[in-house]
Amino acid sequence: MTAADEVPPGHPRLAFDRAKLAELVADSERRMAVIADAQRRVSELSVSVRSRDRSLTVGLGAGGALTELTFHTGAYRDMAPAELSRLLLDTIAAARGVYAAEVADAMAPVREGAVLPFEDIMAGKFDISEFLRGSSS
Repeated sequence: MTAADEVPPGHPRLAFDRAKLAELVADSERRMAVIADAQRRVSELSVSVRSRDRSLTVGLGAGGALTELTFHTGAYRDMAPAELSRLLLDTIAAARGVYAAEVADAMAPVREGAVLPFEDIMAGKFDISEFLRGSSS
């Protein structure tokens, strides 16, 4: 015999509002559609960023993977190694920033009305045990 079996018929613990349940199911289905759309948008995401001096384009594809390094001039041949390194690192960082902003934009509808704190999760500051105890970080 389970604890549910010990509850007498008609007890408030067994009563539920069918309309509320239907609303929760519909809301869950809507949220799943929003999540699926966000996942699709992120999986198709690609960005292309040109360096400040316009000599280099960096492209990032799905998952932020580096997909393009295009030198538009031969100026890189005359750069000191440290200068070329700085050009590459700065332009890749700029592309990653654009990519992150695009991901955040794609995920915005998922975050709207979400119970879990998306930004804290992404920053690694979310403690699920604290959340489950009733106090979120």
